[in-house]
Amino acid sequence: MEELYQKGMELWETAEQLIKQHKIDSSEGRREMVSYQKQAVECWQTAAEQGDAKAQHQLGCYFYNYGKNSNKNKKAFEWYSKAAEQGYAPAQYELGFLYSYGLGIPMNYKMGGYWYEKAAEGGMASAAHILGDRYCEGKSRNYKKAIYWYTKALELGMQGAVEHQIGWCYEKLGDFSHAIEWYMKGAEKGIGDTAYHLAELYEIGTGVPKDFTKAIEWYRVSAKLGYPDADLWLKEKGF
Repeated sequence: MEELYQKGMELWETAEQLIKQHKIDSSEGRREMVSYQKQAVECWQTAAEQGDAKAQHQLGCYFYNYGKNSNKNKKAFEWYSKAAEQGYAPAQYELGFLYSYGLGIPMNYKMGGYWYEKAAEGGMASAAHILGDRYCEGKSRNYKKAIYWYTKALELGMQGAVEHQIGWCYEKLGDFSHAIEWYMKGAEKGIGDTAYHLAELYEIGTGVPKDFTKAIEWYRVSAKLGYPDADLWLKEKGF
C-alpha cells in the first residue's frame, strides 16, 4: 500500500512539473499532464480501498481541490473520515475544517472542535492554534483554555504571533505579570505589533507602573521591527 501511495505522489509531482515548465501550453502537454494525474489518482484509490490512511487522506484532498461536481465535498468528507478514524492527524484536521464550515455535511461546530482536538493531540500545531482561536475569540470563549491550546501550538512548532495571543489572553484575565512576560517573548521574537502594545501598556500604565522611558524603548523596538504606527508615534513625540 505504501508503494502505491508513493507512486501516486511521484506521478502527481511529474504532472506538477509539467505545469511549472509551461509544457501544458500545447494540447499534447495537457493530455500528458491529465494522464499522470489520472494514474496518480488510480494509485491512491487502490491503496485507499486497501485501508492506507495516507492514500485515503490524499483522495480526500484530491476531491476537495479538484472535484468537478456538487458531490466533491461529500466525497472529500468520506475519504477524510476513513483516514481520520485510523488516527491520521492531517485527515482529522481536514475533517474538523469540513464540519466547522458545513462542507459536504451539515455544519457542526462541536464536531469540528472534536476533530481539531484529535489532530492537535496527533501533533498538528495548526489544529492546536485553531482551538486557541476558538476559545479566545469564538462562541466558547475561555481564555484559560485558549492559553492551553496556544501554548500547545508553540510546543508543536507553530510560527507567527502566538506569543502575542497568549499575552492578550492573560491580559483579558487580568494577569498582567504573565501578559507582560509573553508580550516580551513576542517582541524579542521580532513581532512588531507586540512590541508596540507593550509600549502602550508602559505609556498608559495599564497593569504595570507607568514608565515613559520604557515605553519609548519599546516603541523604538517596534519601529525597528518595521511596525509603522511605532515610527509615527516616535516622530509625533519628537523621538
